[in-house]
Amino acid sequence: MGKKITLGTAITLIIIAIAITISLTMVLALRNFNEKVSSITERENMFAKFTEIDNYVRQNRGDIDEEKLMDSVAKGYLSGIDDPYALYMSAEAYSAYVAASSQTVAGVGISASMDSDGYMLVGKVYEGSTAASAGILPGDLIIKVDDINLSADTYADAEALLIGEAGTKVTLKVRRNGEDTEMEITRRVLTPTNVATIAFDNHYYIRVDNFTESTPDQFSKAVEKAISAGAQYLVFDVRSVSSGLISSAATILDRLVGSGDMLYVEYNDGSKETLYTSNSRETNIPMVVLVNEGTSGAAEFFAAGLRDFGKAKIVGTQTAGVGSLQKIYKLDDGSAIQLTIGKYYLANSETAWEGVGINPDHAVSLGYVADFSNLSTIDPSIDTQLAKAIEVVSAAINTNVDEENSESGSGEENNG
Repeated sequence: MGKKITLGTAITLIIIAIAITISLTMVLALRNFNEKVSSITERENMFAKFTEIDNYVRQNRGDIDEEKLMDSVAKGYLSGIDDPYALYMSAEAYSAYVAASSQTVAGVGISASMDSDGYMLVGKVYEGSTAASAGILPGDLIIKVDDINLSADTYADAEALLIGEAGTKVTLKVRRNGEDTEMEITRRVLTPTNVATIAFDNHYYIRVDNFTESTPDQFSKAVEKAISAGAQYLVFDVRSVSSGLISSAATILDRLVGSGDMLYVEYNDGSKETLYTSNSRETNIPMVVLVNEGTSGAAEFFAAGLRDFGKAKIVGTQTAGVGSLQKIYKLDDGSAIQLTIGKYYLANSETAWEGVGINPDHAVSLGYVADFSNLSTIDPSIDTQLAKAIEVVSAAINTNVDEENSESGSGEENNG
């Protein structure tokens, strides 16, 4: 039989419980207060230092470009937060970014990336573009756009100038083999062709140059064309593809893989969210994907996603390792900043590729600098990576045939 407690004891216990609760609440409140005070103090110190610098500068300079100064301050702030993908876009650069994200834009017709010197390295020149008409070639370096000399700090602003109103002109200084050539190019509306195909015997080679809003439709038509033509297997090439939308790659994967979650993100606060899920429709044909050290972002997700669903092997070299989620915040003056808010994970294997890249199933190096945008140069007799890819997927076909023959044979009666 349990002991009864007196009313006085019960009241005492209640008072103790209340006291403990109040104490814990005060401790937590004090901790939050101290953190806020610390944050406020740090901000005050930062602004005080900036004000001090600003005062000295204005005492000695009277020709300050206020807009340029604020742009530089914003860039400097983001360079100090230990986020390799953080960047600042001026109002003009952000406007160009939005335009470039659409399916049709007015531009010169190239895709490019920043090289180690901050120059614009031309990766592809789109057929029918004004850049093609001007003679710009893949591998050229653009070192100046209008009045902007290219560097890591000016790259975004210079890139923005490539996009503009149709019919307007932009001046480029192009460097090739150590020689610089200045040329004036007219911006023109162009819907880039991001997917190209070549038929090799009983297989189709499908090259994806960029993952944009228009890429999934182009890709789907290429796959349908290949299957209708009787292709026994598909070779996908995303070597040196460094730009594109994760959403575009997810739409393409949905066309190829079975049902299930494809990709989730772990946010900086530790929470997780599934971003893309595929339906039950899939393409049942042997596949292989070509990658290299220039394959990054959406292209890495495409290759790794196929493997994550057991649909393809990967051939080539280790990829770049760009697999984090960025968010763009538009500021009141029309400019914008980009910040990393999480890391991508493949849903089935729960693996991330940010900072580590994708390791191929078959590591094969290429002994020369290839122009993957020029399909006339794609030749398995000299492209060791492509040759290996064909070998791998051909073996998969033979394995499937042997398994089918074995199953057929096991069902036959022995009448001997």
